[in-house]
Amino acid sequence: MVALRRNPFSPKLGEIPEMRIDRQIIMMGGMLLASAGGLRPAAGQTAAPAGLLTNAAQIRNLTVAEAAQGLPVRLRGVIVSEADPPGHAVVLADASAGIYVLAAKSLFAAVHRQDLVELEGVTDPGQYAPIVRVSSVHKKGVAPIPPPRQVSYQDLITGALDGQWVEVAGVIRYYLDPTGKGNIWRAYIAANGGIITVRCPEPRNPQLQADAEVRIRAVCLYQFNQRRQALTPVLQVPAGVTVQLEKPAPADPFAAPVRPADSLLRFTPDNPSGHRIHIRGVVTYAQSGSSFWIRDKEAGLRIQTRQGGELKPGDELDVLGFPTFNSFPPVLEDAVFRQTGTNQPPAPVFLAHAANAINYQDDLIALDAVLTEVQPMMEGTILSLNAGGTAFKAMLKSPPGTGVSPDWQPGGQVRVTGICSVIHEDVRPMMGIWQPQSFQMLLRSPADLVVLSRPPWWTPRHVIFLLGGVIGGLLLLTGVITLLARRRVNEQKHQRAMAEAEFGAILSERNRMAREIHDTLAQGLVATSVQLRLAKKRAADSPESLHQHIDAAQQLVRGSLEEARNSIWNMRSQILETSDLPAALEGILKQMAEGTDLVPHFEVAGKPRRLAPVVESHLLRVGQEAITNAAKHAQARHIRVRLEFEEKQFRLVVADDGRGFDPAGPAPGGGRFGLVGVRERAAGLNGRLDIRSAPGQGVEISLTVPLAGE
Repeated sequence: MVALRRNPFSPKLGEIPEMRIDRQIIMMGGMLLASAGGLRPAAGQTAAPAGLLTNAAQIRNLTVAEAAQGLPVRLRGVIVSEADPPGHAVVLADASAGIYVLAAKSLFAAVHRQDLVELEGVTDPGQYAPIVRVSSVHKKGVAPIPPPRQVSYQDLITGALDGQWVEVAGVIRYYLDPTGKGNIWRAYIAANGGIITVRCPEPRNPQLQADAEVRIRAVCLYQFNQRRQALTPVLQVPAGVTVQLEKPAPADPFAAPVRPADSLLRFTPDNPSGHRIHIRGVVTYAQSGSSFWIRDKEAGLRIQTRQGGELKPGDELDVLGFPTFNSFPPVLEDAVFRQTGTNQPPAPVFLAHAANAINYQDDLIALDAVLTEVQPMMEGTILSLNAGGTAFKAMLKSPPGTGVSPDWQPGGQVRVTGICSVIHEDVRPMMGIWQPQSFQMLLRSPADLVVLSRPPWWTPRHVIFLLGGVIGGLLLLTGVITLLARRRVNEQKHQRAMAEAEFGAILSERNRMAREIHDTLAQGLVATSVQLRLAKKRAADSPESLHQHIDAAQQLVRGSLEEARNSIWNMRSQILETSDLPAALEGILKQMAEGTDLVPHFEVAGKPRRLAPVVESHLLRVGQEAITNAAKHAQARHIRVRLEFEEKQFRLVVADDGRGFDPAGPAPGGGRFGLVGVRERAAGLNGRLDIRSAPGQGVEISLTVPLAGE
């Protein structure tokens, strides 16, 4: 928060350019160093009691903590100025200083400037400097205002002259006539190297124009912050006091001699102090309502103005302005201008070497460079460029998201045009030349950057992208190869496990067959051989006995043949060597139905594929057993076989519409294996066997086998 001192009775706030202050400035007490008649103690006045403050200087010397104690005050002085709020506050001056005094009641309604008064009250810390809160006021007559203190800008900015009656001389930079309510007009005075704001309640003298020399008598106030720190001095001229005109402004200011733009602040014995100078040139660039750049025959120059009106490149102008001091580059401030003509926009100065740009401050230049970076910012776009090894930046002011062309690609060759601004070293020398360090450019529009050639494809950015793509592709290829290798290893492990399982099954089957042949076929053949030897031995003795032995041998041969068929039945079918499981079961179904009244039905669901040899062999035998039992023993009219290939399991279903049976009892017709053999094979496959049947309702055998290992 920044404000001028205000009291609790202050009404509304007004405005002056670049700061906000009270519409009616509250006058603060200040130091008045001159004595005047009527400020001395009255004749016969008794001495002040101990601890009583009797002059303004004593109050100003209090600390904030001391002033907050409400120390008793008795003052005798002259009214310097009325203060805000009217009737409640005035600025009082005695022989030692001046002080702002405030009354809760309207005690000052009947007093005016130059009235001599006596008052009593207590101290208060105020908002910036100590003040007096008044309880009683007595008018004693009239007294002259003491002479003001002659001060400079440096004296004012110390903050020590708060509320003091001062005098300062200077040149009017510009002024603002009253706006809205009230008659306060404002002048901005150049004095001793600084700008001072002056508030004047009296009507402005028409001769008080820009560039006029004036003398101001006023009460010094300060703009300050919430920490009681002074920021800017403001001079308040009391009512009834006018601004004194020392030297009027030229009747025709544009009649002043025209000076070259590059002559600003150069040494001449007769440089006018604090006054405007006359420059003539053509506009190279204009920013609406704030700044524009011109070029005369010698150089470029930046102008700051408050004057309205739209300017465009090519406008020819006469300009009056105040040259700044202690800044680089020189600038004309608070300028006014008039247009004398118009022409084609000036051509930029083309530079073959970027290092020469430091000689063209504030001028319109152009050069060829390589665009290295495009950086969008809130206020526009920053372009980084390089011309022959000299790096510099250019700025294009534009709303966010606008002004950037898609052709502006890093690495492209461009021609850039703009206002040159020279950048100097951070450390300024004590004296002598201040060396330039680099420069930057201000672009007027996107058209100031022309693409001469697009960037080559092999830019560092593209190379990085390409290398990243190649590395990514190699990593992806490595991952794919690793995945395929792992799958191959897993397949080999699976095939090895299947081969080992098949070899174990074959070996187990061979051993079983050896036992079967030994226990059945071999024994039968031995018995047959015995019967045949007995028949041969007894052939001559008894024909009847011969026939008996021959019949017994035939029975043994039949039994051995049956055992041989069963043993061959349990071996792996040769049909699986030349065809798959669906073809084998379909062939068996057709063979069993051929020459009979049976109607076969065969179907396959899913995508057929080869299973493990052991699995296919067991499934073939289960299906063959179920088909054979249905054809020979069920007396069925229809036999249906269905194979279902799923992703993780296989299902075999054999159903008929025959006489059926009780699954809890023995199967009719039996066969070598029967249901016991089917259940054993299902268990060997880790499958689920379901047999659904009832007398007279047919049979359905369903075997579901998991294929997780496939």
